[in-house]
Amino acid sequence: MSCTPPVVFDQAYPSDQEDLKSIPKQYQGAFICESDSALVIISDSSITLHREHYFNTKIKYVEEREECKIVDDKMYVSGRLECLPISMVNDSMVRGTFQETDTLFIMEQGSVARLYNGHLVINQKIKHREWAISLLSPEDGGDLTYKSITEKTKIKNVAKVTHTTDIKVNKGKKPRYKVRPTMKEFDELLTDDKVFIECEYLARVNLEGLFLN
Repeated sequence: MSCTPPVVFDQAYPSDQEDLKSIPKQYQGAFICESDSALVIISDSSITLHREHYFNTKIKYVEEREECKIVDDKMYVSGRLECLPISMVNDSMVRGTFQETDTLFIMEQGSVARLYNGHLVINQKIKHREWAISLLSPEDGGDLTYKSITEKTKIKNVAKVTHTTDIKVNKGKKPRYKVRPTMKEFDELLTDDKVFIECEYLARVNLEGLFLN
């Protein structure tokens, strides 16, 4: 949701709908990404991505780094708010895990959500009159599909539906375009799977059960 797409919109869409004050409950919850098992948490005001990373390293490498320190079964790393849990592999090696969290969307100025034909439309302002748009669509069992305009988007399909304006880019960069579709045209773009590409399937999970297992 954070990458700059090849096609942007010159305003938030759908243009005939008001901004939501919160993300509807049917979209809220915990989800596992089908592609890489990352955890996505959707609250009433934000979407965050959580990934767990595993590492093995030699103890001497940790001891040589001033910002790292091993105490009992934890590794203290300068600049991180939490301690990293570790376990001994042998006398010279340790292994452990750490989590990274990315905020994909938060409801604030320049980031708005609107409902349209059963989709949650995520609008994120890149710069003046340039908006990136992505979709969350409900599936059976409370799952969600995430769709967005990506490098795989067929620009010719976009151009068949609505007028495209070239955006000036630096030499060597891939071309980018801006559109201002009517609502009828927006609906056509939304339903074309060569324009809004299915990027991820989000399987709903019970967060308590996930951490208890």
